[in-house]
Amino acid sequence: MQYKLTKFDQMIAPDKAFDDHHHSMYCCVGYFNAFIPERPVYRVEMNGTAVYYTIAAKRINVLGTLCQYTDEEIDLFCTFLFQQYPHKYINWGGFYHPYESGKYIAHKTAIVSDIIMDLPPDEKSYLQSLNSTTRKHVQYYKRRFLRDFSEGELKVYRNEEISHELIEQIIHFNHLRMEEKNTRSDLDETDIEGFYHLCRECGIIHTVELNGRLIAATINPQINYHGHLAVISHDPEYNKYNPGQIALYETIADCIKEGGVRFHFLWDMSDYKKRFGGQLTELYYYHFYPKNTVSGMADKVKCDVTCSLMY
Repeated sequence: MQYKLTKFDQMIAPDKAFDDHHHSMYCCVGYFNAFIPERPVYRVEMNGTAVYYTIAAKRINVLGTLCQYTDEEIDLFCTFLFQQYPHKYINWGGFYHPYESGKYIAHKTAIVSDIIMDLPPDEKSYLQSLNSTTRKHVQYYKRRFLRDFSEGELKVYRNEEISHELIEQIIHFNHLRMEEKNTRSDLDETDIEGFYHLCRECGIIHTVELNGRLIAATINPQINYHGHLAVISHDPEYNKYNPGQIALYETIADCIKEGGVRFHFLWDMSDYKKRFGGQLTELYYYHFYPKNTVSGMADKVKCDVTCSLMY
């Protein structure tokens, strides 16, 4: 088997075939460039299928989540990497299926939920798929907002139209909403910069605005007709209008209109994701080892404890 290895000391070169294969915002070159600071990044290719990874002191970190690899591809890449680094383990995951080949020792480190909806062919079909209460509320709050505010607008920004200031304001609203819930937002300055650069390449932002002032928005990177609800937020001053859900509905409707095939609500089920059509799909994360080493056996105990505590 012939492998092709490429090293990137700075920006990773565009790789449309890789992006299209995985159709995931978390498994595309744009995301790696925007959010992964570690360099160098290596790319190994086998029969047209590629893996990107970084090398740490004790492990190899494979980049990408919500990825599409078969057990056979995982085994081939593990064989290549273990030949180069026999004393390291491989941190790899975000698979839509459990690894069952058994060729290598695989300790399950986590099971995370991606909330997915297969998109219908048109907006009318989507609206009809929602339960009667959600369908009624979606239409009611949109009409109410536009009725009460004649200067209200529903807008969409794509790629180069997306400004740094817009991303900052969306993250700011996210912080305000988390404070309302007596919790802390995980989003910070790194996310502002990352989403700005990613969205300029493949992002779509739907907003609810009033006299040009942002009221609510979603950040929705789209890769190969797969939409991703990366961030949803709104100004708490307008809670009674549910503007975040207005923006979310417009996001999904636009994704359908643009030929979208799937929409990812991402990470763990919640009431609004379920009401808007999301269904739970498990993702599997693993540490891979070449053989029964002392460190591998110790890691298995740690992974088993970690997974049991997660449940």
